[in-house]
Amino acid sequence: MRIFVGGSLENVPRDKDLGFDFVAALARAIVEQGHTLLNGCRSSLDLETAKAAQAWLVNNGRQPAEQIKSYCLKGAKPVHNIGKVLYSELSDWNMSHADLKLPEQIDQADVTIFVAGGEGTFWAKNWAFYARKPILGIPRFGGAGETIYEQELRRLRAATPPVAEEYETLNQLVTDNFQKYANDTIDLAKRLAVPRSVFAIMTFKPEFADVIDSYQSACGEFDFRAERTDDPESPKSLDRIIPRIEMGIRQSAIVIADVSEFSPNVFYELGFAKALGKDVIVTAREGTPRPFDISDVPILYWKSQIELKQKLRACLGSLRHKYGI
Repeated sequence: MRIFVGGSLENVPRDKDLGFDFVAALARAIVEQGHTLLNGCRSSLDLETAKAAQAWLVNNGRQPAEQIKSYCLKGAKPVHNIGKVLYSELSDWNMSHADLKLPEQIDQADVTIFVAGGEGTFWAKNWAFYARKPILGIPRFGGAGETIYEQELRRLRAATPPVAEEYETLNQLVTDNFQKYANDTIDLAKRLAVPRSVFAIMTFKPEFADVIDSYQSACGEFDFRAERTDDPESPKSLDRIIPRIEMGIRQSAIVIADVSEFSPNVFYELGFAKALGKDVIVTAREGTPRPFDISDVPILYWKSQIELKQKLRACLGSLRHKYGI
């Protein structure tokens, strides 16, 4: 996983010295777990995270250039030359251009983390929001990191309350064990970068209740949670059903659709998921004609729920590496 860490350790509103301890612990946690640290090579925080990551990597016989990657604007003086430092293709990282192009460190990130900072941190956070990257704000030290945390927490409470509850991990009271705080932050980053939800598309007819049961059973074996829009935990903040469906598909890791009955709603949702580039698994009862609309999509045909669960397990297993399962 590639993790962008942004912010600044200048003018930190609360416990500045402890802020240095935390970003060093965060950098160590990132590289120790095999992830890549990304930064903009311009702030005090960029320098401290790169130094801490380099120290851990060198002490453990690893190459900094393989796990520390930074971009620097042409004409600007980089704050460090640790790891791999590259020139950005962009003349600046402002959002005032007619043709917006993402800064490389944001574009390549799987998840973004922001600590303290001010106006420049908000610029980076806005880029991450524009790019639809998961955003973690660290509230512990105040500044932009705290504001970003509060914004994201409000958004998650409205959209996905269970995720919001996990997000509050970032607001834990920490006075000394910053390595644990850093590890908890990275664990949350992984869960946000790789969702554990599976969106189920199917008819709501009672005779298909055993199909959703099979979906949930097979997905549960791989630590995924399969749900439909009528599930008690699916997003209910939107009154209209279509926005709720679209939100559920967007926030899912995988979509599973049963096309045993030719429902316009099922095909609409399936098409939406394919357009978003989601991993889609299609199932159907044995003997169901293959619709022309999805003639090139593989279908798992089932005669019984035992067979359906067996085929789903095999299919989910093939995605094991991609989703870290």
